[in-house]
Amino acid sequence: MESNAIASRASEAALAALARGDTGKARTELTAVPKRIDFAETGWKVALVGSLLELANGKRKTGLNQLVKVFQRLNDTSLSGDDKGYLRLFALYRAIEHSRDGRAPAALRDHAEDFRFDTTLVNPELKKHFPLKRVEKPVEDVSPPPFPSGMGSSEVPV
Repeated sequence: MESNAIASRASEAALAALARGDTGKARTELTAVPKRIDFAETGWKVALVGSLLELANGKRKTGLNQLVKVFQRLNDTSLSGDDKGYLRLFALYRAIEHSRDGRAPAALRDHAEDFRFDTTLVNPELKKHFPLKRVEKPVEDVSPPPFPSGMGSSEVPV
């Protein structure tokens, strides 16, 4: 369906903007999502990105509630069992990161042991868009400090 493709592209663009820290651009990208989309096809992705956007904007309670709703409805999707398990773990990690006490909401904790997945069978695109670990920004290549003269440097002492 055309609306699902549009929603998928918009949510991926919003994720990219969130990764850069541009929440305004992410919100703008999500406005391109059609009003009527199927949760099972692409709606889960839009809802998940929306919850991440709320969390990024400091709206912890709203973001966590939306995250719980996505978590609870993953069984309605056409994703594989491994993909669902991966997304549940992703939701659990994001909830822990944004909670006050370092614990995920009870709705997520209660199901934390109910899922298992084989990470090698998870869709690589899913891993790319929703990484479990926060990846630090790569440090620019910095040249090593120069050797003091006479300490193994290639300079000839004068």
